[in-house]
Amino acid sequence: MKIMIPAVEVGNFDTEIHDNFGRANYFALFDTEKNSIEFVENTAASQSSGAGVAAAQLCSDKGTDAVVAYHFGPKAYSALSAAGIETYDLTDQKLLKEAYNDYKNGKLEEASPGRGGH
Repeated sequence: MKIMIPAVEVGNFDTEIHDNFGRANYFALFDTEKNSIEFVENTAASQSSGAGVAAAQLCSDKGTDAVVAYHFGPKAYSALSAAGIETYDLTDQKLLKEAYNDYKNGKLEEASPGRGGH
């Protein structure tokens, strides 16, 4: 299974989570079968509009099964749902390893669409 989490920078399991899905600088792509992490540049982050939808497309292109983030705008949420990608909300996790472990342990709630942008 592949899980995508927005990241502030390229790093490791101790990297901070970015607070905006569509505008994240990078995504950490976790492969649960290989227990590996890869960082992917979010080329959508610099778009003037539609960053969430473009980021959702990036997730789909990478074969992502689930995305974990602090919130999803309504268009990004719809795009992820249409692609069959599960979405989960974060609350107070600060580091990638915390979110990843909470996902693996079933501690995260399914997301609902929030307001767009920041």
